[in-house]
Amino acid sequence: MNEHIQKLIELQELDLHIAQLRRQVDAFPQQLAEIERSSEAARAALAAAKQRVLDLHKDRKKHELDIEDWRGKIRKYRDQVMQVKSNDAYRALQEEIRGAETELGKAEDRLLEQMVGGEQAEKDVKQAEAALAEAETAARSAREKVKAEQAQVEKEMAEMQAASQARLAELPQDLVDHYHRIARRHGGIAVAAVRDEACSMCSVRIRPHVMQLLRQSEGQEIFHCETCTRILYFLEKPAPPAEAAPEAHAAETGNP
Repeated sequence: MNEHIQKLIELQELDLHIAQLRRQVDAFPQQLAEIERSSEAARAALAAAKQRVLDLHKDRKKHELDIEDWRGKIRKYRDQVMQVKSNDAYRALQEEIRGAETELGKAEDRLLEQMVGGEQAEKDVKQAEAALAEAETAARSAREKVKAEQAQVEKEMAEMQAASQARLAELPQDLVDHYHRIARRHGGIAVAAVRDEACSMCSVRIRPHVMQLLRQSEGQEIFHCETCTRILYFLEKPAPPAEAAPEAHAAETGNP
């Protein structure tokens, strides 16, 4: 095989591997962002739970003030009962007292419901705190794993890039430029093997005289696929394993 073609094949393998590694590297920031979002969701849940406690605390103060207000009204009406002189005024004050007692009962019920809700809200805060601690532990572990993987991939990519540069230095610049132009048009694949006398990438048949030249290992000319323009190379199929001699077969089976 043409020495330059062999180096181009090696260069292409390195470049394709580098492209794959680069896609992995480019995906790491997204992975880290997703890890951070899981922690942010847990922090937001905790903040919401704490805000709920604060809101309930404010409501409790309001309910307590309402209760004190109705109790004060009931005391005032009872004091007035002792001072009235007519039955109508007495009955009116009694009606006011009953109404105030009803409202006081409602306010006390609301306060009780709020206190029960406050207890649950405090439990929700503790659960959210535990969930956040768990999420941050998981995120820390996942972050370390991703960063370790990122460092390994970046190290491997740097090694592959160095090997690619070494191959480039061994090739003529015009051939390198030609290789890169074709690679840009075909997703990084500029060199294609010939299989069954056809381009392995686009399946177009290769002309017989080109096949003959490709089979000549000492040939230095570079050939292209007439359809996809990729640089072609040919590899002989490995010879099938020779069948065992009759004597050896007989010895193995024990038959004459």
